[in-house]
Amino acid sequence: SPADCVSEVLRSVVEKAAVGVNLLDLEKRAETTMQLLGAVSADKGYKPEWAPVPFPSSLCLGVNDVISHPIPTDYQLRDGDLLHIDCGVVVDGWYGDAGLTIPIGTVSNQDERLLRYAKRALYEGIRQVKPGIKVTEIGRAIERYAGRMGYVVNKVFHGHGIGKTMHEGLQIPHFDVPPQEKKIEVKPGKYRYEYHEPENIPTLVEGDVICIEPMLTYKDPIGMRDNDGWTVRTRDGKKSAFFEHMVRVTNLGHEVLTTHIKEVI
Repeated sequence: SPADCVSEVLRSVVEKAAVGVNLLDLEKRAETTMQLLGAVSADKGYKPEWAPVPFPSSLCLGVNDVISHPIPTDYQLRDGDLLHIDCGVVVDGWYGDAGLTIPIGTVSNQDERLLRYAKRALYEGIRQVKPGIKVTEIGRAIERYAGRMGYVVNKVFHGHGIGKTMHEGLQIPHFDVPPQEKKIEVKPGKYRYEYHEPENIPTLVEGDVICIEPMLTYKDPIGMRDNDGWTVRTRDGKKSAFFEHMVRVTNLGHEVLTTHIKEVI
């Protein structure tokens, strides 16, 4: 399945990632694993409307202050780096998408803590998944948990539905969507304000497959884009971490389809 395939590719990259290894070598490792599994990269050549050029690589790889979509370079991994790995595959016309952040060598206690709570934030969101819930309940749980632990969640990039295309149907915010203000005229010149949940928020139904991928950092919920048109980093240079699973909505709740990371108790 696409979920098994993307998990296997991620495991092959994690296995090889170490101090002194070049990011381009990790990309080659991923490409080899995809070929062995009969898959192709969903990332290479992908061009959404906002992108100035198609994505040039088979894998998203970057370090430390990277939030999203890093294009791998010939950077050699150093002791203490946090490595961002995001992978998309196509298997028999079906898409798989998942990722994680891993420590390279010995990382600081602060970085270990960021990784631990970024992973837990993902599972806080996953635990909300069941038929009938609004997608905003996922983001509310993630953001509240992250905030309690002292982090902010990126508000630019969302989770998404996935299937015969990479981004299918649903958009999953990783943050609490604020209520909308409605101005009501009580009498001429006098108004009162009501606050309502935004309209038309999608509801999960049995059979939906979604990707949840919260990106946590310390203060910057937006980030900035590099000149390559793709790589997004924190504006303050602080480190960021993300974890992503594919999740299916079942009649009883949910099933985590990808197997490359396990929940931290």
